[in-house]
Amino acid sequence: MKVDRGRLNWGIFFIVLGAVPFAYHQGAVSASALGDAWRLWPLVLVGIGLGFVLSRTPAFFIGGLVVAICVGLVFGSALAVGPNIGCGSGTFSGSSGNYMSRTGFFQGSSSVALNLQCGSATVTTSSDPAWHVMASNPDGTAPDVSSSASSLSVSSNNNRGWSFSRGSDNWQVQLPANTPIDLNSTIDMGDAHFTLGPASLASANFNLNLGSIHIDLSGAKVASLSVETNLGAAFVILDGSSDVSGNLKTNLGSLDVCVPAGLGVRVTSSDSLSSSDFGGAGLVLVGGAWETPGFATATHKAIFSVETSLGSLKVHSVGGCK
Repeated sequence: MKVDRGRLNWGIFFIVLGAVPFAYHQGAVSASALGDAWRLWPLVLVGIGLGFVLSRTPAFFIGGLVVAICVGLVFGSALAVGPNIGCGSGTFSGSSGNYMSRTGFFQGSSSVALNLQCGSATVTTSSDPAWHVMASNPDGTAPDVSSSASSLSVSSNNNRGWSFSRGSDNWQVQLPANTPIDLNSTIDMGDAHFTLGPASLASANFNLNLGSIHIDLSGAKVASLSVETNLGAAFVILDGSSDVSGNLKTNLGSLDVCVPAGLGVRVTSSDSLSSSDFGGAGLVLVGGAWETPGFATATHKAIFSVETSLGSLKVHSVGGCK
């Protein structure tokens, strides 16, 4: 059997690229370990050398595999934990100058915009009818927070610019569970975790650029969902007790979608140099779209348009994800 080295190397690269962020979000590997993955770069040179040495032997493909695995590990680690260039570290110390807290109330349906640059965020639902924002940054710069009876906006302060001395934002945001919300979030060079059950979201839009995002919608009602990653890693857990539709897009990144048992899923896919194994996840091709068996009779359905470009999109459909 003749080995197509190009397809083999791309396949291995995308497998590693997607596996590393997945392992990180499952807690199988720590952020500190992934932060040192860049130190593997000399093995890329070793792989190139092996390619030359073994070029006329049956083991000619080993050099390419070494390069694909190492590059996949480096980029996968960057996608999982986000790069630290220009970002420091921040914690909630509570000391004067680097800690702020805001609280407010919505009156009816509202919109929430979260725009994080360089840092981390944890977004959950609150135990009371109010919204809460707590933030810290070691350089003493608080985010810009503006609100009204029907809106909330939290944005990283752009006056600092990008520099190696720039502090890293650390946000804790809580949203009221019983208020219908249109949520829009943009994460640039950051790491965000959204645990949104039992929120009521008319729409939820997530845009990730160079970082990682974990979105748990278990118990949440989301009518419209949009997730886009650009050189990032996204991990989405869908809810099985409500209907949802929307768009999923990844460019040079990875996107893992976890589906609870019983939820009918229909995916219309457009791929370009990507890795998307819907058949391996138990979906079947019906009329140009991929569907979970029994989709037509499922009580609740998730319908998505998917676009992947130089990326990896995986659907985990059997029993969802732990």
